[in-house]
Parts: sequence; structure tokens; C-alpha cells
Amino acid sequence: MPFINRLLSWADAEPVRPAVVVGERTLSYGELAARAAEYSPPEVPMIALEPADPIVFAVALAAVVGRGRCAVVLDPAWPAAVRMRILTELQLGDASLAGPGQASAGTALADGAEDSLFYCGFTSGTTGVPKAFVRTVGSWSRSLERSVAYFGLAPGSRVFAPGPLSASLSLYALAESLFAGATFHALDSRPEPLTGARMGEVLRSERIEHFVGVPAALRLGLQRAAGALPDLQCVVSGGSKLSDAETALIREAAPQARIFEYYGASELSLVTAKRLGALRTNDVGMPFPGVQLRIQDSGTDEHGTVWVRTDTAIEGYLSGDDGLAFQRKGDWVTVGDQGWIDDAGALHLTGRRADMVVSAGTNVYPTEVELALAAAGYPLAVAFGVPDPQRGSSIAAVIEVGTDTSIDGARIREQLRATLSAAKVPRALYRTARIPVTAAGKPDRVGLRNLILAGDGALERIR
Repeated sequence: MPFINRLLSWADAEPVRPAVVVGERTLSYGELAARAAEYSPPEVPMIALEPADPIVFAVALAAVVGRGRCAVVLDPAWPAAVRMRILTELQLGDASLAGPGQASAGTALADGAEDSLFYCGFTSGTTGVPKAFVRTVGSWSRSLERSVAYFGLAPGSRVFAPGPLSASLSLYALAESLFAGATFHALDSRPEPLTGARMGEVLRSERIEHFVGVPAALRLGLQRAAGALPDLQCVVSGGSKLSDAETALIREAAPQARIFEYYGASELSLVTAKRLGALRTNDVGMPFPGVQLRIQDSGTDEHGTVWVRTDTAIEGYLSGDDGLAFQRKGDWVTVGDQGWIDDAGALHLTGRRADMVVSAGTNVYPTEVELALAAAGYPLAVAFGVPDPQRGSSIAAVIEVGTDTSIDGARIREQLRATLSAAKVPRALYRTARIPVTAAGKPDRVGLRNLILAGDGALERIR
């Protein structure tokens, strides 16, 4: 792992310093290093891990990648059918699933070679099944060195990332903490769901100094923090842009905090970043250290596809590649985002991977929702994103169905939950006798979305 050697160094220098804290449970650097050394993972190249318990996961992760294996980080929220399909596609049998582990003879841990694979993560795909991408040790070791310096993460800092560790954003925050010798605070979602009240309690009681998350998580936590947070020194937002209201909430709770937002992708790592000042701008920041940008192939400020030159990109996909996301041309890569570069060199985004929606930090392709609706018996349906004050955006869907046909919204959502994670299930369902089409004969997503936003009752809400 890109932080194993640093972890061992901290364990030797500061063995009692807390490494991971979950509620009343604390795992010190010395304990993490010792338990990982004693953990004996399966003798296979790729090992599946499920981060249900952050402390158990941290030990297993360090043990697996510290021995040169590739950790396949599964999402506990996946429906059983999706989980099984992914395990089958990646040829991960029972021998590849990490269990409690057997004590070994204190096997030495170490970072792998720069070009060795250490992590397999997942991002949404248009087929309805997550795409499995892989990363090298070098891609994250370079990124960690730069981001720790950029965000000013110091040894001993108290870090809080409330999102699931199956998400790249939160997993990276854990890696940053262990790399920097900080203390990583997490929430265990098993006893009870993650809530703003629980986040706010951690922010207050643990005197968090460094808060990392998508805007929806930051907002929920700060709204329930109940007062000023004098210890909060840095807030880092990713996944989507902070709204003016969210920025004001941060400044009200922690006037002294430095606020950063960044644009990136699971496939690219951090692409641009900026520290928010008193004057808000519409760009997503300047290129992150080590990154170059260009639009299409011209290098001008015209609108087009954003291409990135970086040494922190993924190696590629192991499964689920639909040909519509990550592409590579020589040293340049793209995930299909659209934008332009201003005269100062800042990037402005005008679209993200065509119709992709970011809901509470989760990337959702409308196509995968439509495929799930078709499988549920509604082949004529259109899905898209609509504004959501809590999640940034949420999914709405319009179904074409005859006026004499009864339809049950609760039943539809129950069917969709068998194949879609919660963020992808439409929060609003509508029916229409005929879905409008564009001049090209395609479903008119924009027109339908505008009808919903207008709120004039042109579409019937399904209850």
C-alpha cells in the first residue's frame, strides 16, 4: 500500500498514537501494525474486503496490501445479485474473501513496487453493474504526497470522513491520515444508519480538526453540530460543488477553517482544487500539483472534452467497461467530462459524463435506472436528476403507462431496490400517457425535467 512504510514508521515512533477511532473503540498505530502483521490473508493475488467495521477493515487492508496483494473493496450496500455478479466477473471465489484471518509468524509488511496493483475499486456504469478499476501503488503514493501537503494535513490531526469506506473519497481520506500520521475518525453504520446527529456528535465530542466529505455529508454534519466548532481548521469537499448556502454553513460553524473543494474522479484522483475565499467563482479550481489540462486536442479555452495529463490515473478496468467513461490517448486521459479553461488557467465544467447525476456523492447514470425499470416491467421510462436540498441532486423517473392502468410507486421502489443501491432508486416517480421525444426521436429528458421543475401538474405523481 502507498502508506504501509509510513504506517510502520509512525508505529515505531508513536506506537500509542490513535490511528483509527470508531466511537469508544480506538486502534493505535502500534496495534494496527502488530495486528496487520499477524493477520494471514488468503494466498491469492486479489482479495475481497467488505468495510462493514472500519477498525477490522483497516487491519485487513493493511495486511492484504502490505503483502503485495490487491484489495478488492466491496460495497456492503450492494444488493446480493450485484455483489454475486461482481465476484463472478472478477473470478473471486470463497478463497478470495478475507475472513477474520489466522495468526501468522509476524510476516513483515512493506509497500509494494510502484507499478504493482494494490486496490480495486468500483464506480457506476451505464450497464447497471459497477465498473471495477485498478490502481498501482505509485498512483496513490504520488497523490498522497501532494494532497497531504496541499491540504496541510499534519501528524496527530483529528480527521473525520463520515462516508462509507467503500467509496474512493473516504478510503483515500483514511490513506491520507495513515500516511500523515493523523487520527482517522469513522462511523460504524451497522448498529444504526449514518445520520446528521451522529456526525454532529463526532465533530463536537472528538474536537475534529479536518473534515472530509461530499457536500451533502458536510451539510448534514454541520447542521447538527449545535454551535461553533473552534477546533475545526480545515474542510475538504469533493464529489460536487459546494453551494453558497453550504459554504455559509461552514463559515458560521467554523469561521477560522480553511475551505477547499476539488474536482476529481475515481479514475483520475484529484484533477483541480481551490481554496474558497470571500468571493465565490464558478470554476472548479486550478490544476492540482502534477496535473495538466487541455480541452479536446487543441489546448485552447474552447468548450469541449476535458483531458488530463497525470501520473495518478487508474490502470484501467477489470470489468464493466462500457467504453463511455475512461479513455486514454498516450499520456492523456479523460472520463468524458465537458468544460473549458479560462485565461487564468482555471477549469469550468459544463457537463459531467453526459447525463450522469451526482446524488449525495454517488455517481448515477440514468441509463442504469431505466434498465432497472425495464426489468421491473416498465420498458418505457426516462430517468434524470433534479435538485435536492439534502443530496445536491436526486433521481426522478417518468414512466409511460396507459391511463387505465393502475401503478404502485411503493411496489416499484421495492422492485428497484433488488438491483439498485439506495441513491439510485428514484425518489420521485411520475406517469404520462406518452413520453415526449426530441426532433431526433430520442426521449426528451430536458423537457420532462422542466415540466417537473415547473410544478404545474403536467405529470401525474405516482404515490
